[in-house]
Amino acid sequence: MFRDLFIWWKEDVLLKGALEGVDKMIEIIKEMFNFATESFLGEVKDEHEIYEMDKSVNMLQVETRKKVYEHLSINPKQDITSSLVLTTIVIDIERVGDYSKNIYELALIHTPESDIRYYDEAKRLAHHVSSLLSQVGMALRDGDVEKAKKLMEEKTWICKKCDGIIKGIIIDETMGVKAAVVYSLLFRYLKRVSAHIGNIASSIVNPFYRIGFKPE
Repeated sequence: MFRDLFIWWKEDVLLKGALEGVDKMIEIIKEMFNFATESFLGEVKDEHEIYEMDKSVNMLQVETRKKVYEHLSINPKQDITSSLVLTTIVIDIERVGDYSKNIYELALIHTPESDIRYYDEAKRLAHHVSSLLSQVGMALRDGDVEKAKKLMEEKTWICKKCDGIIKGIIIDETMGVKAAVVYSLLFRYLKRVSAHIGNIASSIVNPFYRIGFKPE
């Protein structure tokens, strides 16, 4: 689906601007996610304008919708399906920013403890999800269907992995309450970020009505 957007819209000023807005949103949420997870893991201690970046993502979402709306107002019979795709995926992109903020807020109340058995798993999954964020941006720009399918498969694996870890935390009687709550939330947020990445990838593979679902 997204391959068509680049073919059809590259000459349209409004829609080219909308696509550029999506690209900027993805770059910002990548930085937000990386900073948030690195903060949780104790890998960075610098201050960061994560809340200002979140505002920028929100503004880009509004501007993207506005450009699509203006385009359809001028050309009401053109590119309706593709316009719906674009306005759908910006929601998923914005939600990744929100979950990145949530992870950062966990970092503010949690001192990383590398001796906790879930620390290494959290680090591994966080790096994996970060890689998916980079790949989904490239897949969108290239309209790469095969890469998008692989991302959807990776998303499914990560979501199942996070669910299994959360269940393990719940039954782990040796883990302190605070650590259990914090790590359960972290893996839940990683799962949700992965799910939204999968939704974005599905826009490349699926028709509009199946965005967010497995290919038929």
